[in-house]
Amino acid sequence: MSSSLAPSAPQRAPRRWGIRSLSGRLLVLLLGPLALAQFMVVRELGTQRSAAADAAALSDHIALMAATGAIYSPAAFEKMTSLGMAYVDGMGLDRSVVVDALGFDYAPYLTTARTDLDSGLAALVDQHGSLVMPDGRTIRDHTTQLMSAIASVRSALDAREGDPKTITATMDRLLAFVDDLAALAQPSDDEVTSGSDLAALAQRSSGLLAVVATVATETRTTAGVLGASDGSTTADEALLLTGASEYAIDDYAQQLVADPGALAAWTQLRTSAPLVGYEALRPQITEALAARSGQSSTDGEVSSLISDPDFIQVLAGILQTAFARLSAIEDYAFVQFETANVTASDIGDEADQQVLVWTTVLIGLTSAIVLFFALTLWTTVRPLGRVTRRALQLGRGELDPEPLPVIGPSDIRAVMSTFNSVTRTFSTFETQLSRMAAGRDLDPDDLASIPGALGTSLRASVGRLADITQRLRHSEALATAIVDTAADAIWTVDLAGRILTVNDTGERLLAQREESQRGQHLPSLLGGRIDIADLDGEIEFRRPNGSVAHVLVSHSLVPAEPRSIHAVFARDISERKRFEERLAFQARFDVLTGLPNRLAAFEHLDEALARSEQSGRSVAVLFIDLDGFKAINDSRGHASGDRLLQEVSRRLRAGLRDTEFVGRLGGDEFLIVMEDAEVSTAIALGERVIMNLAQPYQSDNDLFVVSASIGVAIGGSRELDGLELVRQADVAVYHAKDRGRGRVAVFDESLQAAVEANAEVELALRQAILDDELELYFQPVLDVQQQRAWGAEALIRWNRPGYGQLLPDRFIPVAERSSLILDLGRWVLHTACRTLAAWQADPERSHLHLAVNVSGRHLVEGELVADVRAAIEASGADPSSLEIELTETHLLADVDRANEVLVELRQMGIDIAVDDFGTGYSSMSYLRQLEIDTIKIDRMFIARAQEPGYDRTIVEVLLQLGRTLELDVVAEGVENADQLTFLTDRGCERVQGFHLARPMPLDLLESWLTSSVGSPAGRR
Repeated sequence: MSSSLAPSAPQRAPRRWGIRSLSGRLLVLLLGPLALAQFMVVRELGTQRSAAADAAALSDHIALMAATGAIYSPAAFEKMTSLGMAYVDGMGLDRSVVVDALGFDYAPYLTTARTDLDSGLAALVDQHGSLVMPDGRTIRDHTTQLMSAIASVRSALDAREGDPKTITATMDRLLAFVDDLAALAQPSDDEVTSGSDLAALAQRSSGLLAVVATVATETRTTAGVLGASDGSTTADEALLLTGASEYAIDDYAQQLVADPGALAAWTQLRTSAPLVGYEALRPQITEALAARSGQSSTDGEVSSLISDPDFIQVLAGILQTAFARLSAIEDYAFVQFETANVTASDIGDEADQQVLVWTTVLIGLTSAIVLFFALTLWTTVRPLGRVTRRALQLGRGELDPEPLPVIGPSDIRAVMSTFNSVTRTFSTFETQLSRMAAGRDLDPDDLASIPGALGTSLRASVGRLADITQRLRHSEALATAIVDTAADAIWTVDLAGRILTVNDTGERLLAQREESQRGQHLPSLLGGRIDIADLDGEIEFRRPNGSVAHVLVSHSLVPAEPRSIHAVFARDISERKRFEERLAFQARFDVLTGLPNRLAAFEHLDEALARSEQSGRSVAVLFIDLDGFKAINDSRGHASGDRLLQEVSRRLRAGLRDTEFVGRLGGDEFLIVMEDAEVSTAIALGERVIMNLAQPYQSDNDLFVVSASIGVAIGGSRELDGLELVRQADVAVYHAKDRGRGRVAVFDESLQAAVEANAEVELALRQAILDDELELYFQPVLDVQQQRAWGAEALIRWNRPGYGQLLPDRFIPVAERSSLILDLGRWVLHTACRTLAAWQADPERSHLHLAVNVSGRHLVEGELVADVRAAIEASGADPSSLEIELTETHLLADVDRANEVLVELRQMGIDIAVDDFGTGYSSMSYLRQLEIDTIKIDRMFIARAQEPGYDRTIVEVLLQLGRTLELDVVAEGVENADQLTFLTDRGCERVQGFHLARPMPLDLLESWLTSSVGSPAGRR
């Protein structure tokens, strides 16, 4: 009984691939046809690949034949023509005389031969230069050496010092090299198969090359006779022997009879280029040649033949036609070589195509057999193997719940279905037992499938256990959800501080998964602390990813079995800390530039003054104001202005020492505080700052410069607080701007008085605009070419109560520093346009024009176009009679912005004039860039035009410049008759000045226009 219960010995797996097995026999049946098919296809592939290789090799040989054939004829031509010219030079004859006498010139043939030879050799080196000759040297080496020798021969011949012997030797070396190339170009017997298309193509190409070589050789032989160095060949004999080359060409052409195409080409050549009189002279030429070779006739007979002029002319024609026919043979051979090369390539392509076809057949056949073999293995052999393995597993007590796929023949499918049923029964039983052991719920469906009393008892016991387990799981899930969803990070750690568990918030806070945190020392992670008791209050620590966090931490001891643990709670307060830091920074620092703001600057100044009171040393305050910053903001945009302020701040910081303080007061104003300072050191610092800030700035690929004005105030006692010291520096800044900007000014009491006076003028001027204290004066402008009034220039005056009438230089500078200049500009425009409209309504005044000066700030900063349009619309004036005047400096302060405004004004019909022309810039190139109509020559040039020794060329140049650019020219400041005559004689269009009339009110201008036009002399 015991022996029957013992486990059986492991069963041995049957051999699956033996020759007696089904798998082995199928393999033998399939591999036999596969091997036979592969053998046949591989053999055919070898044949086609060999044919493709032979075709490629033959193509290379034909290419070399073509390159060789392209050298034969020009080499023979150059030898023959070079010898002919050398003999003519050797006899001391002038080449042109020989050409005139014979009607034949070697020079064109020599030039053509040289060009063709050089091209042929260059093509040979380019295509076959690396090919090795039988002597071990490459074609490139041979060609380089030969070209050097040929160049020497050509140089001597061009100098009429050619030596026939040297020419013959050099050209024979070249032709011998070409013969070697011809031999090298012949394919070997191994490269072509006899009787194949390639063999016929190779034979035909070789024959073509042989014809070209034979013609060149015969031509070379004739030239060799000419090149005899013994001097026995006379000039008559040379011409006769040269003409005899026709025999060679005619005879060698007969070799082409086997080639119908070549024969047809030769017949056409003979028809198109007949040798006139050749047949009549053929016996004589034959006799002359025989006499030259010593066979018959005499030299006297030959000479008498050469002396015949008719014979010489015929001989020249023969020579020309001989050259033409020889070139035709070469051209025909070249075409045939190209055709042969294409044919060889086609044969190779066809062989490659056959290789591809047979390769495809092989792949398809092999794939089909392999597919059939795999299908057999998959549907028959593999299922049998699975059944065998599953039977052995069951014998060893191993369960595999994965069912066997029911595939294959019907008997195999039946066996697999039975094994699957048995396996499911055993697997269900084993699964339920495992669930009971693990305390997990049983699957009701699986329990129902267990048969008998065992299934009934198991279902009752497991039902009670499942209910208890379910309640425990719900409780645990609820506790876990509460911890994981908490807003604070929660860790449980042991008494040594090692992490046991962590919730989701704790994972995010440390940027680590729970698996990575578990077992680590929590106090070390939270700021490098040693003991768990240190985890209390605000803590700053660095996460493993490098970021810094601020947390509020607390912990408590939790009793537990088998030992107590700590619960640690942490809340992330990093965002709150950052917000507090931003508030603290913004309270004392400028957000845009990062410099200390006005509050911090005044605090630092008060502290510096307190230190100076103790040390007895002075404190300097430098008030920095950028010149024209508003114009940059308006013309380039606020983004560019912000970038400018940031760059200015960077330069200020970089240019100061550690003991010097810089802050931004607001806008484009900055403050520097310098302790232990003297006036000289403060001025030096200010000049250095101006120099640094004056360096070019770049914005949107555009360079521009900005200057700065600096006011300096010195203080050293508590009698002056920081606010008063800054106010004094501010006063000095205004003085620096009045003196021309871009400079340093130091505060003193006189500056304060000037500032107060300017402030009083500004206040009064504002009221003057409201009280109608302003008035327009008009200075007439004369058109000297038409001798009548062109119009007038409008000039502003201020009738200030208690002060009398003030000229513009008393109040315009004050207005320029404030927005008043824009109010004044609008007042002048409206008043002038009303006057212009009244003139246009009067037929006697309708031709008059009115010029109005406009401030540069109105151009760049204001709404000049809108203000002009409003004045015109309000008055009803025709804008074509209005002229706007702007100075050079105002136009060039911002050329792009100025030009945009000028274009809009001109589109309204308004003329644009440049006032004070010539005083602002030495370069006049901007005239072509700006939309202007008139230039006004400054009065200083006119005033000095009559001074002794003064060069009046500058006025003449300015007048010519206006004519060249098609601009009107107005001369200002004409003070006497001589100046008027000088300008009139030089073609100036318009003038104005005291010689004509002084500025006057409108009523006096009306009288002047009525009584004085047409008689400018004596006007005041």
